[in-house]
Amino acid sequence: MTKHPAADDDRLPHAVTQLVTAFEQLGAEHKALAAEVEKTTARERRGTVNRMVECIAQAGYTLNHIVNMLATVHGLKVLGIDRQLSKDADGRDYSPLNSLGHPGETLYEAAGLIQAVAHTLGKAYTPTRKHPALARARCPQQMATVLSSLRAALDWVCADLAANQDVEAVDQYVPTLTFLSDLEDHVCRTVPAQSAGLTADEVAAAIRANPLIARAAAEALAASTT
Repeated sequence: MTKHPAADDDRLPHAVTQLVTAFEQLGAEHKALAAEVEKTTARERRGTVNRMVECIAQAGYTLNHIVNMLATVHGLKVLGIDRQLSKDADGRDYSPLNSLGHPGETLYEAAGLIQAVAHTLGKAYTPTRKHPALARARCPQQMATVLSSLRAALDWVCADLAANQDVEAVDQYVPTLTFLSDLEDHVCRTVPAQSAGLTADEVAAAIRANPLIARAAAEALAASTT
């Protein structure tokens, strides 16, 4: 896990920035998949792509919620609010009115939701038996940014948890960081551009340079027509 030197009040803005980036970049993939659903007529194939659309949408909704949660945590920390209790007339803690905000608990919940987003995206790209080739990003550049941004955001949140001495929580999310890296490698691979082949001029030049090519081509064509 990356070591972050940022002060306590700097970590969460970094995490939020990464989550906002992930949210923004999800749009391209959702749009491409939604368009694919409209063009797909095969029932089972359409169902698979539609499931991917729903997973991407769910990831977006959850990211929205996480950003709001972390903004709340950041605000509570800046304002110095952390489970303050009411007081009775003698100045003792009075618990029946509950307490004010709990930044640590909310932060832990946010980390769990980032983990949930990771696995929702993993579900979107789980290969099916009949259509394994569908388990790829339609917009690999944007999805690579989504997954790397999620990884960075979780890393920052874990750094904040570690600063609060919650080392066990940090260790809990290491597999999720690895999962996001593996998912990026799996679904964001780009296919090398295919060569357009030789042009007519290049073929003619090759024949002129070596007449045997023309003879071989003629024999191959004759064989294919018999």
